[in-house]
Amino acid sequence: MEQFIHYLSSAWVSIKRAPLPYALTILIMGLGLGVFFSNATFYYWVNHDPLKHKSDKLFFPRIASMPNECHGCEPPPVLSYADIKKLSGSNIPSASAAMFSALGYAKTDERSSAGSATIRFTQKDFFKLFDVPILHGQVWPDNNARMEAILSKAFAEKLFGNNDVVGKSFLLDDRVYTVSAVLDKWDMWPKLYDVNVGGYREPVEDIYLPLELSYDLNYHSKGNTRTYEPINPSKYATEGREKAFHRLQFWVQLDSPEQKNNYLAFMHNLVLDEKKAGRHPNVDTSVLHPMSEIMSAFHIQDTEVKAFALVTLLFLFVCLFNASHLSLNRYMANQYEFSLRRALGASGRSLQVQLLADVFISSIFTLGLACIFSWAGIFLINHFLPGNQQFARWNVGLLFWLIVINFAVNYLMSLYPSLRTSFGNLNLQLKS
Repeated sequence: MEQFIHYLSSAWVSIKRAPLPYALTILIMGLGLGVFFSNATFYYWVNHDPLKHKSDKLFFPRIASMPNECHGCEPPPVLSYADIKKLSGSNIPSASAAMFSALGYAKTDERSSAGSATIRFTQKDFFKLFDVPILHGQVWPDNNARMEAILSKAFAEKLFGNNDVVGKSFLLDDRVYTVSAVLDKWDMWPKLYDVNVGGYREPVEDIYLPLELSYDLNYHSKGNTRTYEPINPSKYATEGREKAFHRLQFWVQLDSPEQKNNYLAFMHNLVLDEKKAGRHPNVDTSVLHPMSEIMSAFHIQDTEVKAFALVTLLFLFVCLFNASHLSLNRYMANQYEFSLRRALGASGRSLQVQLLADVFISSIFTLGLACIFSWAGIFLINHFLPGNQQFARWNVGLLFWLIVINFAVNYLMSLYPSLRTSFGNLNLQLKS
């Protein structure tokens, strides 16, 4: 350790001899790493699997239930109420839930001012499917319509000032609801249960209500909606349930390959029965999409983020090349010192330890600059791509990889110059 501290001291002396080239080298590497890491952060979250332990057990079933003929068409990305009722008519899944999102205005009483709130109309198994933690109260016992709401912890505290509010009432769109449960702190990044129309980029909802209420109260979806038959928006209670009005996403949990095969067979038999009844004119294209593949299945590609990530990776390589060139010049300027140490018997190994000391100091300065440039890069991406703001987050894992990559690129930057000065022709180096 004492020897390494001595090497650190020697490296610092070497830096003070030529501070400008060294500062320029650090600036180039900090800029390259910062720009790369800001885009890598977005790329990481967009491709993140929030439920790794069970995403291969959660499936989105799709059937081509459009009433009109459509040759070569994919099944709709959203389902109708009638589809959901049929797909729910099996005890094969361990859990299942239909859902869609909406907007509303909530307040504690008539005298309060209303604030906007996001709503998820869903069924009781939603919380089991996606491992949603409950802090207070209980989830609805069934899927019937009831004026009972489940609030997120953050929204309960915003609305009431605290989260222990089970049993209290509030107004949502001038209707009175009772709080039946409050969620514990919970996030899902990306929000893969809602990949339609960019929903995966949005934060989780504020309020959760029974799905049946959405039809009884004529709520409109803020997500993807497809209507294959004329429908009166004021008659969702009847026409929304009966006609080919598609707006629901549906998830099932199938815990084993046998369950998956059995449920897929159930879907094929369901389509066959519909064809016999004259209600399914299209080719049977029933499919089960696992959550781990839902983004690609719905053809959702963040091309901007991927393009930026590729460009910034190339930019990092360019910075590494230029920094290595500057580092070579700095090492060549100090090669007499290295050569003298070699002539006095210093081994190549000891010179490489000296390199590690230099890399250690460089990494500290580069890491600080990289964090500054990365923060600036994320700020700019949020400005130009505001839809990706939810992915501008760092965690311990990302910071760890930033440190590892930072040390690796600093080592690579110094590797060729140090090898050339440590193992070059000693006689020529002493004469220069």
